[in-house]
Amino acid sequence: MIDDRMRAPVHGATVWVYDERRRVRDDVASRLVALPFVGRVEVVGDAQSLMARLATRTPDVLVVGTQRAVDTGLSAATQALRSHPGLPVLVLGAPDDADSVRAAVAFGARGYLRWDATAIEMGLGLSRAGLRADGRIPQQPTAPAPAWSGAAPLAGSAPTTVRSTVRDSAPAVALSMREMQVLTGMSQGKSNAQIGRELYLSEDTIKTHARRLFRKLGAKDRAEAVATGFRRGIMT
Repeated sequence: MIDDRMRAPVHGATVWVYDERRRVRDDVASRLVALPFVGRVEVVGDAQSLMARLATRTPDVLVVGTQRAVDTGLSAATQALRSHPGLPVLVLGAPDDADSVRAAVAFGARGYLRWDATAIEMGLGLSRAGLRADGRIPQQPTAPAPAWSGAAPLAGSAPTTVRSTVRDSAPAVALSMREMQVLTGMSQGKSNAQIGRELYLSEDTIKTHARRLFRKLGAKDRAEAVATGFRRGIMT
């Protein structure tokens, strides 16, 4: 089950959207195709079609929808990452579904987007996955896939099974309460202004806290900070 949406003339990046729910993938595709550096969006509704297509070619970015109730989206993401370790994958899901996000990031996903992300926020997410303004992904060395002891990724197991196979040897990081609040807001896709309004702080103050937590986590941007937070178990 694969549908294509293209700009005319075709140019820019190719983005694939995987989700079993047609309404969700169509809605996401409509926001993605509106981005000027996205030339083609393909929506895939089942894991078998996704893996068959990946066997012949790969997108510039793969966006995978996850659901708390079922693990099919997360399973598809881990299968894709195991088969193509260098593939830029973004996880799309609910902001309070920490288990799915953490498991996907541990397996190599580049970042996380909320279901209700705007086209601009999706564009930022794509850029932080490595997509440049000209619609290309810089070449990166391919890393080996993490070891997996089961017959298939998440074969009947909860996301905690994936987390238990990943160990982070990085030193512990102590974030202040404000830094944790800012990082949590970032993980929910909120802007600095939105976080500031919720915490009754100015946007400049939020930026100051963000710079401090970036420095502590060794992160260059919001997406990397959130991913590092999940990897190290700082966020649950």
